[in-house]
Amino acid sequence: MSSDIGYINARIRGMKSFLLKEEKYEEILSKNNISEFIECLKDTPYKDFLPPPYPEPSLKEVIDGINKEAMSSFNKIIKFSGGKVKELLSIIFQRFILANIRAIIRGKIRKIPEDEIKESLLPIYPFDIPKIEELLKKENAYDVIRQIITWRISLPFILTRKIIKLIREEKLKEIEYEIEKSYFEIFLNKLGNSENDLIIKHILKTWIDMRNIIGSLLLLKYNIKPFGKIDYLEGGYVSFRILKKISLCENLDEALKIVSLTPYKKIFSDGVDITLFERRFEESLTSWAIEGFLKDPLSISVPCAYIFSKYNELVNLRIIAYGVDQKISPIEIKKYLFIKWKIIKYLQ
Repeated sequence: MSSDIGYINARIRGMKSFLLKEEKYEEILSKNNISEFIECLKDTPYKDFLPPPYPEPSLKEVIDGINKEAMSSFNKIIKFSGGKVKELLSIIFQRFILANIRAIIRGKIRKIPEDEIKESLLPIYPFDIPKIEELLKKENAYDVIRQIITWRISLPFILTRKIIKLIREEKLKEIEYEIEKSYFEIFLNKLGNSENDLIIKHILKTWIDMRNIIGSLLLLKYNIKPFGKIDYLEGGYVSFRILKKISLCENLDEALKIVSLTPYKKIFSDGVDITLFERRFEESLTSWAIEGFLKDPLSISVPCAYIFSKYNELVNLRIIAYGVDQKISPIEIKKYLFIKWKIIKYLQ
């Protein structure tokens, strides 16, 4: 474990060389079934985590293997990082943990089958696979949070009586708002004004904007006026004045015109399918982190760039595996992938 950013970034550069390259994605997309998908990854780190290709395994087994490989990569970073660098990177990993807890609570409230919930999770220490599986076995959301309390694990939000009461009452919208609000308040207040602190602060503020903007646009997609239907988080770059204007819009086109006045106008400028908006935010963050890495190879931008690139790879492979399993055409699958070839080359 080291707090030396030079040592940590050197380790990260070694890991970057294993990110999937352009030709590998093209090869994977050409496969006709899950067995061929697995065979195609036998020369990558995924080979140690995927099931044997024959007899053809289930999609669930493949997704489990993809998740385990990503978990292994992220846990390596946690183990060899130390000091201030580890503290800052943990803020990003805590976000993944929060997403896992939120997904399990949401799944229990909405009565989603365990396997479906599990497919969307990314186990991160200390919420490893055994703990995730134990939570998935619980009958309801309240039992999930009671189990988490018994582990005495540090959470990415303050578990207040209010949140526990909301979980018991299964008020999903309010639960998600309170835990998100707590996460951002905790970590934004911890960050100072050093270069590396400001990098993490930018990531958090972008995540806040992503949550606020996409929440409004998704409601408008279904012809629901956001005003009074969504509680906005504080602390992002987009002001409450702009968010209020978006909330008062009558339709999606009207809202997109207002979004075009924000730092995110490029994300929404080409009329991309609204279901891809969140991936566009991820693309924006990854590109920004790569640019930071190119400007200063001794900053925390290097591990941030890797973490976002690896997470995007994880999502891409999940999407491709599902598409191959469901016999969806490669052209259609590509619409939902984030693969920016020049970024992959920079990371090599």
